[in-house]
Amino acid sequence: MIDCSLNFSEHICKITHKANSIMAVIRRTFTQLDCQCFIILFKALVRPHLEYGVPIWFPYKMKDIEEVEKVQRRATKQVKSLHGLSYEQRLRKLNLPTLRYRRHRGDMIEVYKILHGIYDRAISEGILHLAQDSRTRGHSFKLVTQPCKMEIRRNCFSVRVVKPWNSLPEFVVSSTTVQMFESRLDKVWTNQPVRFCYKEELRL
Repeated sequence: MIDCSLNFSEHICKITHKANSIMAVIRRTFTQLDCQCFIILFKALVRPHLEYGVPIWFPYKMKDIEEVEKVQRRATKQVKSLHGLSYEQRLRKLNLPTLRYRRHRGDMIEVYKILHGIYDRAISEGILHLAQDSRTRGHSFKLVTQPCKMEIRRNCFSVRVVKPWNSLPEFVVSSTTVQMFESRLDKVWTNQPVRFCYKEELRL
């Protein structure tokens, strides 16, 4: 859902309401939630609603980022053994990354799939542009930086992914399978502050 100003706030409101409703059903159904049970239920029934099609509606304003993250923050409070801990501490105990981190990670996976021909090239061609100059520093799949004046343009998929993608090492971007790429990306980004604290920025 998008308005005439290319704003996704209405969409974010709709999906967070849906996710919160499902979490309420889980809360009524399960009187006791341990860490393992919570993770299974949350990942299977709640989180997909907060991530479907996210490369398109990717929130970049803090109020929208917080609106989405609030669902997971409230949900983790349902694990009684984690009562009294901060949100960041609860995520670390559950080994559950912030939704903001997962959106950045998802962006990198989408870039990999586009550049390595996982998607139909007739559809994905032209979304991203590889640097043509072989002398360009960085890896062999470096993207061209696109100058933008408008904030909404700077935060669209084809522009926002350039800097984080170009900062990745060669052994990550040249992975031969999606699974290998995900594994190597997780190792490179294992100490990203935004992994457990959504108010932090992605450090490149």
